[in-house]
Amino acid sequence: FEAAHPDIELRVQTHNNRIDLASEGLDLAIRFGDGDWQGQECTAVLDTPFAPLCAPGLATRLHDPADLAGVPLLRSYRTDEWPRWLAAAGAAGVEARGPVFDSSLALAAAASGGSGVALLPLRMFEREIAEGRLVQPFAATVELGRYWLTRLRSRTEREPAARFRLWLEEQGREAVGG
Repeated sequence: FEAAHPDIELRVQTHNNRIDLASEGLDLAIRFGDGDWQGQECTAVLDTPFAPLCAPGLATRLHDPADLAGVPLLRSYRTDEWPRWLAAAGAAGVEARGPVFDSSLALAAAASGGSGVALLPLRMFEREIAEGRLVQPFAATVELGRYWLTRLRSRTEREPAARFRLWLEEQGREAVGG
């Protein structure tokens, strides 16, 4: 974006706290979820299936989703994720137990370090998968939401924000092959 729009200065903040665009002085936020945030206009920018990812050494011990009962399942603060994936994969009786993390990046770092198996958005970790730092031991995936670009409906969209939105929409289309 900066190469295509050198006249626009981006301020990037990352956290999993509730976003308050007005009080934080933000034009836009990228959020993960269902796109139903009161008072916000939401533009879907990227779908991503979630799947278990882990270190290559741990993956060699996982042959069936039921094998997950014997390893730590690294969890996010969204408590429904593992149960939804386990149900989709037919792993009845496996309980999602393990440490809880507040970010996907922390989950991925723990998983690549061999601490357990993390349920992660595949598109976000394509590089780690391609480089072999994370392995997807099972083909089953589950849709848990999508990434959205949000802005307050009560504010007129400023021209730099509109340019960023259009650029981000284009990136999302390219990520999924059109």
